[in-house]
Order: sequence, then C-alpha cells, then structure tokens
Amino acid sequence: MGIFLDGVRGEFGVDELHFTEIFSKKGAWASVSVERRAEIVNLMARVMEALGLPIVHQSVSEFTILDHPKWAPPAQAGDWNLKDLSHLGLLLLCSQTSQHIRAMRDESPADFDLPFPLYVDQRILDAGRERRLPNWQDVIEGPTARFRNSADLPGLQLADFAAFVINRTQWIAATRKPGPVSKAEEAILRAGAGLNILNLPFHQVVPDKFGRKSYEEVLSADRVTKGLTP
Repeated sequence: MGIFLDGVRGEFGVDELHFTEIFSKKGAWASVSVERRAEIVNLMARVMEALGLPIVHQSVSEFTILDHPKWAPPAQAGDWNLKDLSHLGLLLLCSQTSQHIRAMRDESPADFDLPFPLYVDQRILDAGRERRLPNWQDVIEGPTARFRNSADLPGLQLADFAAFVINRTQWIAATRKPGPVSKAEEAILRAGAGLNILNLPFHQVVPDKFGRKSYEEVLSADRVTKGLTP
C-alpha cells in the first residue's frame, strides 16, 4: 500500500489521495486524462479487494434522525456533543464497529488481540489530538479516538476510498437512467462490488432496469423490513 501511494504522490505531486477530487477532475487532477484517473481508481479497487478489509458503513443525517422521533439521546457524552451530527455519527460508528469486531473475535479468537487503537481522520479535532470515548474499552484502546492526518496514515486513505465508492455508487443508482453502463459508472460499481461491507446488502442489477426507480424500490422495501415508512 505504501509503495502504491508513494508512486502516486511522486507522479502527481499530491500528499494524499482524495478520490472525490480524482473522479471530479479537481485540483492536481484537473489536467490528468480520464483513462489515467480511472486506472488509479481501478488500482485502489484491486488493493481493497485483495486485502478484504471488513468495512462498517454508518450514515447519519437530519433525515435519518426523523425516522426515530421517540429517540432522544442526551445532549452530551463526555466531551462529545451529541447534537452535532458529526460527533453522533462517529460514536454510532464506534458502537456498530465494536459489535462486528466482537462477533469476529468470537469466531476466531486467535486472530484478535484486543483492544485495537482507533484512528480518525482529522475533522472533529486537529491531527495529533485525542478524545476519550464514553464506552467500548474492550474493543478500542483507551478507549480513545486518535485524530490523524490521512496523508500520514495509509489506513485512513483506504477508509476514504471505501466511503467515496459507497457514496458514489448510491449517487449513480439515484440519478442514472436505465440503459448502458458508462465506463465511469462501471469503474465505481466494480470497485463497490469488491468491498467487504459487513452491514450493507449487495444487489445484482440489469443495466436496462438499473436507475432511480429501481433504486427507490429497493430502499422502500428495506425501510419496510426495518419497520419504517416506505
């Protein structure tokens, strides 16, 4: 992974890979051909598929909060402001991830030396800072969230790629019209198919039926299964 990142940095003069910028042809990528940018996405996709790293997806928004009108979390948990969706989302992700790690440890105890250190991309706090977590000390060392610059920690760039692929796949499904799949769409969809996501379902799609309507039907069915309104 380090060799791959160092090679990209040296060729394109970037400190880290932001795949939203690569895909959208922004910043240092403005003059890079579509083919070369697609190659970088495909290379990272192959790295992720080969590693098979387990991924837990968590999304929190005002819209999803409205699905739970009776749920009233406390305003604060230690130094975490639960009214701030970025704080709330991170803590929910810690909870979800801890549950999956415990389950994997129970299946293969010899492969897990818990607790693990937790590294988070700098946003909530600046790189180098730490903040104590309110729970999960059996899984997360401390329990503490350690904030780092993704340029200094390749694992964070893997997480950034996974988030980019998941978000872009959902965007494609929600906006495309049924018909032939473009090369850009194919690169993202194939990358998504290679991710080891523990808490999102995978669906086979037919290009002639794959679009906003079919995507909304899948979402509605999933919401009904979970006891929510379509």
